[in-house]
Amino acid sequence: MSPKLSYHIYTTWLFTVSDIKSVIVPETILGVTTALSGSLLTDNDTPDVGQIFSRIPKVVVWNWLCLFVFDLSNQSQTGSILEDSSNKPWRAIPSKRITARQTRNLLLLVIPLVYLATFNLGGTWEAVALMVGTWMYNDLGGADNGGLVRNLLNGFGYICFSSGSMKVAAGYGQHELNDTSTWWLGMIGGIIFTTIQMQDMPDIHGDAKRGRQTIPLVYGDRAARWTIAIPVITWSFICPIFWGVGVAGFLLPLVAAGNFLTRLFLYRTVIDDSLSWWYWCSWLSSVFILPLIRRYGL
Repeated sequence: MSPKLSYHIYTTWLFTVSDIKSVIVPETILGVTTALSGSLLTDNDTPDVGQIFSRIPKVVVWNWLCLFVFDLSNQSQTGSILEDSSNKPWRAIPSKRITARQTRNLLLLVIPLVYLATFNLGGTWEAVALMVGTWMYNDLGGADNGGLVRNLLNGFGYICFSSGSMKVAAGYGQHELNDTSTWWLGMIGGIIFTTIQMQDMPDIHGDAKRGRQTIPLVYGDRAARWTIAIPVITWSFICPIFWGVGVAGFLLPLVAAGNFLTRLFLYRTVIDDSLSWWYWCSWLSSVFILPLIRRYGL
């Protein structure tokens, strides 16, 4: 591989690497568990494990492409560059591997390519909805318009990512999602809307630098942690009840929530919160597994 090509591949990687744990991994888990859950969430009564696992690369690619569009837009904003210079100076633009103008030009190329790719992968409407949400979040300043709007747009984004992941994993052109999936997607949106402020905890210095009104900055550190903890515990009971799972189904999100919340309140530095963000992602993934647990009666 030529040094120039390696340079560009690594630059591309830097745009999305920090979101792999919060988007690509949990959304791939959601897509696969949805497909494996069969008639609980899709019109497929007899899911084929081999076929579903063969679609995992497609699910990953679909998520990464949509995430790449968002990150190119987000990280080329003036405010984001200022924030990243404090929080994530290794990212592509603050580390001067690519300019903001070059990034925006790249975005002009990537958007139609991603749109065309979805005709093969599936999730076309979800990808388009994510592009609209990206425009509202970044270019219209939705991310900077207070915690309520910011969380609403994040919830909308995750619904789109989730719906697209579920459709691609279930088999584009072969199977459809059923009515229960609509309720499940709504719950996922609610989970994100009420807990996504966790991502703002480790970014507090960069957010303050750019004047962003996040929940930790507006209401303070202690109150912000409680706004995360109460919904996490609540959803850790609501979701197992919704799916009607047994003891194992209740224990999985509750243990994950307990591990996450223990860290959240005992370890409060910026570095600690960066690791706690990983624990939140793990908790979210544990919730996404519940339909599969229900299917196998656990």
